[in-house]
Amino acid sequence: MKHLPFKMILSLFLLCLMVPNLNGALLTGLGPHLGVPSSGMPNTQVRSVTGNTTSGPWQGSWSAPALTNWVGTFDVTGPTPTGTSSNTGTSVYDFTSLPTGALPAGTFFRIGDLDQGSAGTEILSLTATDANGAILNPWLDEPIGVGGTGSGSGNSILLVDMPGWSYGSGSYKFDGSTVPGNPNVAFMLTSNVPITTLTLVRQTSWANFSLHAPIPEPASAITLLIGTLAMVQRRPR
Repeated sequence: MKHLPFKMILSLFLLCLMVPNLNGALLTGLGPHLGVPSSGMPNTQVRSVTGNTTSGPWQGSWSAPALTNWVGTFDVTGPTPTGTSSNTGTSVYDFTSLPTGALPAGTFFRIGDLDQGSAGTEILSLTATDANGAILNPWLDEPIGVGGTGSGSGNSILLVDMPGWSYGSGSYKFDGSTVPGNPNVAFMLTSNVPITTLTLVRQTSWANFSLHAPIPEPASAITLLIGTLAMVQRRPR
């Protein structure tokens, strides 16, 4: 029985490390509250954007241990998308300078603090394009993680702590008008297609948004490496 060459096995191993763990069903339709996923925020699996965070045009960038397809710098026009009440308005992200010429599928989208708290109803909208123009099919998956302080007993996060959403013609709107009070809750979505530009509209202050790149999952890498070494050491009968 023939075995795969070591270089081919190593290439497959490295390829597996490059593929993010895509999750969830497509986020479509509309509703008063997004679902509350059972898992916490996957902070150990992501790398935050670093870069200039002053108002006005800025650049975001990722470096290792972000997966290779994400390592690089992209441009943003408009207000800084995260921070305080001064960053309302429209931000346009241009990802064509990233290694793949687009924001790869499997990017984590973190959205937080959408409620009726600090400055009225907090609303955030997202529209994306790819190399062919506007993306008209659902391009985000349902929440895979949630974190923060909810309004429930013992600060557990309840369904009512999650904002409403609507989807149509490729655009998503996340609306805090259905959230009573002022809980400090954030949730994580994942993209499922490559994106060349992303338009973010923050209609009110304090609605927070950030992008995160996946990093290799240590447990998966070790398991795969053990299996690879076992295959290499086997001898034909």
